[in-house]
Amino acid sequence: MSWTKAEYIEWAYDDAAYGDMPSEGCYALAVAAANELGGIEVANSNDGNSSKSFAPTRTFEFDDASKVQITYGGVFIILDNEPY
Repeated sequence: MSWTKAEYIEWAYDDAAYGDMPSEGCYALAVAAANELGGIEVANSNDGNSSKSFAPTRTFEFDDASKVQITYGGVFIILDNEPY
């Protein structure tokens, strides 16, 4: 089974976190990985806000149709039409 780019980013964050890297480092690692894998940033919680976060929630889409949301507290894969 091959991983999607979103799954790779989730794994990279979790692996760093389990290795005792602080959340700030895990966040930076995940954002860097998303950019390296050619992710397009389609949403950023700092957009249009008067106050700016040092670690905004960011959403990336990839050419393999996977999507991921990166937050200070973790990485979440976005699934299309996921039942709630």
